[in-house]
Amino acid sequence: MAFPPGRWPAITTAISLAWAWVAASGRGVDGGDMLMMDRFLRWQATHNRSYPSAGERLRRFQVYHDNVDYVDATNRRGNLTYRLGENQFADLTRKEFLAKFMSYDGNDRTEDDNTVITTAQGADANMWSSGGVNVSLDPASVDWRAKGAVVPPKTQTSSCFSSWAFTAVATIESLHSIKTGKLVPLSEQQLVDCDQYNGGCNRGSFRRAFHWVHQNGGLSTEAEYPYKAAQGTCDTAKSDHHVAAITGHASVPASNELAIAKQPVAAAIELGSDIQFYKSGVYSGPCGTRLQHVVTVVGYDADESTGEKFWIVKNSSGQTWGERGYTRRESSGCTHFRCTHGAPTQENI
Repeated sequence: MAFPPGRWPAITTAISLAWAWVAASGRGVDGGDMLMMDRFLRWQATHNRSYPSAGERLRRFQVYHDNVDYVDATNRRGNLTYRLGENQFADLTRKEFLAKFMSYDGNDRTEDDNTVITTAQGADANMWSSGGVNVSLDPASVDWRAKGAVVPPKTQTSSCFSSWAFTAVATIESLHSIKTGKLVPLSEQQLVDCDQYNGGCNRGSFRRAFHWVHQNGGLSTEAEYPYKAAQGTCDTAKSDHHVAAITGHASVPASNELAIAKQPVAAAIELGSDIQFYKSGVYSGPCGTRLQHVVTVVGYDADESTGEKFWIVKNSSGQTWGERGYTRRESSGCTHFRCTHGAPTQENI
């Protein structure tokens, strides 16, 4: 049998992986194993994943095998409102995934998250309450993406714990767009390098990021100060060039649709056990209150068939994760955003 020349590297890799599997497992390789190995090698090529040794490749294949079995078994249950799928995290154990993406440092939480924690003028203590407004007149659904006020999801990478910076920037990008009509991608790297209140690639808080942006007078553009996924020395020449400014920031009451109807907001969440492989649907998986990761809530709606309400959430894992970088998360029952929210403010700028 003749193989196309371009297939020989993949074939020889598969053979070496098969021999390593035999040695590690102490049994032969059946048809199912070979199909899984081929699936793994295709996944590895798709995600441009390389490993330093044959032993590490075998270990990652075993992790991948377990994860794919879990994804397939979960999807076969058929009683969930969401589906899982292979993505760029398929060769990571749950523990490794958490270690790479637990980037929220919530040491700045207040006793009462419903209080306003502004750093400057412009944030009214009643800004997120309905006041004299009839809450029933609030929009039944909001999607700031459809209004052209959301920059598409970006990628923080697993080497830099910077979701706090991505969410702070995302909310400021949207607020700037709402106020000016101009959607401009802003710089996460500026926060990673220059924000002395946070830990750069070693976790941080969107609240402290808002505080720094206000003190600094604003943010530079992403084009001017691009993301490098590593903390470096602050480039003051770039950092002093401000494009979007804020006047302060405020806490947002949990599960507050009125706040999201005004602008996208930041939220700290626990990374539920199924979120690593989330692919589509309304996520209603296990959740909790151990705040680990930061995301941006850009809207809300309800499922047409079930009436189940959900938040529209922008992540920072790129556009190959979830629904092109977004997830819809159940907003009733186990409330995934009940712990801490915040938003930048921008008045009379």
